[in-house]
Amino acid sequence: MRLPGQFPVRGASHAGHALTRRVAVKQSKTSEGRSKDEEKDEVRLREDLKAVARIPAPPVYAAAFKRWQDALSDAVRLEATTRGPLAIGLGNPSPYEVGLTLHHTYGVPFLPGSALKGLALRAAWRNGVPADVVRAIFGDTTSAGFVTFWDGWLVPGQTELLQLDTITVHHPQYYGDGSEWPTDFDDPNPVALLSVRPGLRFELRVGGPPEHAAYAARLLEWGLTHLGLGGKTNAGYGGFRVEREKSEAEREAERLAAEAAEEAKRSEGRAHTVRQHIAGMNLRPDKVKSELPKLLKQIDELPPPLRRETAQLLLERLQGDNRTKGDKALLKMVRARLEDCE
Repeated sequence: MRLPGQFPVRGASHAGHALTRRVAVKQSKTSEGRSKDEEKDEVRLREDLKAVARIPAPPVYAAAFKRWQDALSDAVRLEATTRGPLAIGLGNPSPYEVGLTLHHTYGVPFLPGSALKGLALRAAWRNGVPADVVRAIFGDTTSAGFVTFWDGWLVPGQTELLQLDTITVHHPQYYGDGSEWPTDFDDPNPVALLSVRPGLRFELRVGGPPEHAAYAARLLEWGLTHLGLGGKTNAGYGGFRVEREKSEAEREAERLAAEAAEEAKRSEGRAHTVRQHIAGMNLRPDKVKSELPKLLKQIDELPPPLRRETAQLLLERLQGDNRTKGDKALLKMVRARLEDCE
């Protein structure tokens, strides 16, 4: 039986409106068990939900997303991709038992800012963030925090936003009115619902003073990756892969680290050349005296750890040959390099 005011799902352009006004409504269970009308409505409900899952984002959504981006251009940006299904708002009021949070205006999935803030706060607690930092970012009952967690918007251009899903209540009487204890003989009750499909990309923005916003974004990244968002996270729902826009300080630190790594690579190359020179040098006294100043200059240009290593290698080579081990002047010049490294 279709209630007055309901319309066919076919032709609907707003998934949220379709879920609240157009899907089939199940009849109440009679004392004799499942009625024929209820069974028919369950079949029709699943078909209606499949139709709702195929409703795309409206054409105007891309322009709205661009306006949202422009308005928050100064905020820290993250992009989060669902690794598994996402179920936010399962407890929302719904004519078919299970709710789903969709954007009120555009009918597409989104990540509520309040949920993101709560997730970041859980991440702060899990990671032992000091209380004064938590208060500064999130606020408390006496003052607001410095950071704003904006709603996460679906990146335009994606299709098949929702999917048909199922929650199975294995002990309906126990979870219903509590009239019976759960047993292995209970009749499971599968409940159809819609969830956000894996692989969807969302853009998130965290606003506030740059240092606080960047720190809050890192907490949010950790929470999305390790804790998950929404319901059924223990069953693999709500996990994300996150790409976070680096702060200026982080980018500078990465640049310096890359430069240091490149310089270390070049220094190791120069040290390798010096080692080869030491291993193959002619130890005739006249040859050593002519080559030693150039070799010592190459050693002096190396960073301290490599300078110490190559100077020690040169000293051992000179001390191990009868032609040079008694030349105190030569050995003194090399020992001076070792003393400089201490």
